[in-house]
Amino acid sequence: MTTSRKSGAFAAVLKKTFAVSLKLAVAFGAVYFLLLRDSEKVFAVFGRFSPGWLIPAAAAYFFHMLVVGWRWKKLTAILGVELSGKEACSLTFQGYFFSLVIPGGAIGGDVVKMGVVSRRAPAGSKAEGAFTVLMDRIIGMIALFVLTLVILPFGCGTLMRVEIPGVAATANEYWIVAFFLLCAAGLAASGIIFFHRQLRKITFFRAAMDFFDRISSGMFSRMTAATDIYAAHWRELTWLTVVSVFFVHIMTVVPFFFLFSGMQVPFGYFNVILAVTVGNIIGLLPFLPAGVGGRDLTIVAILVAAGMNAPDAKTAMLMYTAILLVFNLLGGAFFVFDRGRKPATGGEKNGES
Repeated sequence: MTTSRKSGAFAAVLKKTFAVSLKLAVAFGAVYFLLLRDSEKVFAVFGRFSPGWLIPAAAAYFFHMLVVGWRWKKLTAILGVELSGKEACSLTFQGYFFSLVIPGGAIGGDVVKMGVVSRRAPAGSKAEGAFTVLMDRIIGMIALFVLTLVILPFGCGTLMRVEIPGVAATANEYWIVAFFLLCAAGLAASGIIFFHRQLRKITFFRAAMDFFDRISSGMFSRMTAATDIYAAHWRELTWLTVVSVFFVHIMTVVPFFFLFSGMQVPFGYFNVILAVTVGNIIGLLPFLPAGVGGRDLTIVAILVAAGMNAPDAKTAMLMYTAILLVFNLLGGAFFVFDRGRKPATGGEKNGES
């Protein structure tokens, strides 16, 4: 029996190692592809770049991570699961780190945050603590999809010129429409949780909800109750969504403005916003570590379609990815020095020991 357990544990470790290795291979394969073509021109652009511009570019990226931590802190406070600013920042950075190094992409980091905040939450609010992570992801997704749906119609001309290997340019309109519908569906799916009472009126959904409630020992009901609490604070949720549009998602675009300025190349603000926003959607794919690889290729393709020289676009993208990796890996330091064993403060809630 002991040998069997050891074999199973070894197989699990081997499987996780393979998954992480595959993700990293896909990501860095894409980055290598960016360097492989026009490599001499890319290094020439690096040579004329003013390194001082890396400071504001890095600061802008760091700021968006701080806003994500602040947003999550506000969401936990609504449910009475109190986190200090330091705790929220630490766990947010840890989430970014695990999004990079474990399978599941951004979702992998969320799972780790759920586990940690559940351990920190006081007795009676552990499920609610985990639910705040899900709500934070929902608010962020709604903001991203809204931003994409607003700018996409104005960027169709640029997107029609994107060159996709093996795909005729005339087919671009189909993937643009499909992408628009995908974002609309994502927006609807992100918000459907707030309409669980309406869904209960449908026999199939009522039966499914009752089933999940039974197997989770009432946890599903507690989560829907938490949703009702959030729905009652719709003004604050709306404000957090607006803040996320400008100070989370658009703030991930700002580093490119500084990088292009340091390269002394002309750029269009809207085209950069379009490229990075669409790239961030692609970066949500679960098999990409922190979106690296798919985001890179997408952003470069759109910037080139907008009229930018390929070496300039590739150089900025490589520097942006380097900044992203540095800050995501920084989350590992937070994990080492803050393992999440300290319970959070806050009053107990009835219904759970």
